[in-house]
Amino acid sequence: MTQPVPVVNSFDEWTPLREVVVGRGEHYTAHHTDASFRLFFLDNITPDPERQGAPGGGGLLPIPEQLVDELNEDITALVEALTGCGVRVMRPAAPGKDIEIRSPHWDARATPPLNVRDQAIVLGNTLVETAPHVRARVFENDYLKPVFYRYYEAGANWLSMPRPALAHGALDDAYFRRQGIDTAHATDGDGAARIDGLGLEMVFDGAQCVRLGRDVLVNVANHNHALAWRWLNDNFPHLRFHRLNAIADNHIDSVVVPLRPGLLLLRSPRYLTRLPEALRSWEVICPPPMDEDAFPDYSSFGFNLASRYIDINVLSIDENTVVVNALYPGLITVLEQRGFTVVPVRHRHRRLFGGGFHCFTLDTVRTGGPEDYLT
Repeated sequence: MTQPVPVVNSFDEWTPLREVVVGRGEHYTAHHTDASFRLFFLDNITPDPERQGAPGGGGLLPIPEQLVDELNEDITALVEALTGCGVRVMRPAAPGKDIEIRSPHWDARATPPLNVRDQAIVLGNTLVETAPHVRARVFENDYLKPVFYRYYEAGANWLSMPRPALAHGALDDAYFRRQGIDTAHATDGDGAARIDGLGLEMVFDGAQCVRLGRDVLVNVANHNHALAWRWLNDNFPHLRFHRLNAIADNHIDSVVVPLRPGLLLLRSPRYLTRLPEALRSWEVICPPPMDEDAFPDYSSFGFNLASRYIDINVLSIDENTVVVNALYPGLITVLEQRGFTVVPVRHRHRRLFGGGFHCFTLDTVRTGGPEDYLT
């Protein structure tokens, strides 16, 4: 007998998790290092023209097959751990080969549906497809459509932000310019075509949001994000979107991670003043430091996409149970001392593939509702 599909319901990051989508890493054989990729990851990489082609040229950075195999071993272990906790796990469709994609304005090597948190966000009973920053990711959600259609047919709402063309000049580098950072090595020589009259577009990832029931924290670092901020407010007037002004360049789910009402995992105390006033009274756990030598060294062929803080990108099963990278024993100890049950799962190449367990997952069904945790 086929198991019925519940209606989508996911308002927060910590109430009991019932259903989740876990991404796939098959055929993640290269990073396409075009201008959109370089600008997005500018905080974490220093592009090497000899390795990646001319600046802005969009060359492929191959990833060794062994590391792709190890990535998929670790994803399999994550799926098994979640299933063992009683969570129903769904997967995107798998690309059967390396995929080249093309628009009228650019071409790229497609990224597989691994970091599924980025291209979608669930707000209550609504699936929202967001507006990708990176050209290689524009068609990524096609692999999630089999899952989304099942939820839609079961009664979920389904919306999409306007799809960006990502033509030349569509991306705003204001976050970096305000800090005096030169982005020329990322943007000069962009081979994409222009669209006459089109300026900065709506560009935004789901991982720029953190959900707390009725309230949603939203990172807005540039005009691309500000357009999405307006779209969210226009389409979800029953939710309260708290604008965090440039707390990071893009994603914030390795900066501020609510573990349960009243308790935050926060990268550093210095971020507390950047949060809404009501959140500043919550208790804060700051993670123990991670040295660079705790991570694999990719300098022989590539670089780290994610910062060394990626391992606070944890996934909560409920208010007392958290999936944590087994390679971060310091955080495991801290959480266990606070009474959490930790589910350790090994995740070796989180910095190379740019995502932790929260990034790899899209929680579609949790038991919580639009509670007011901040008043």
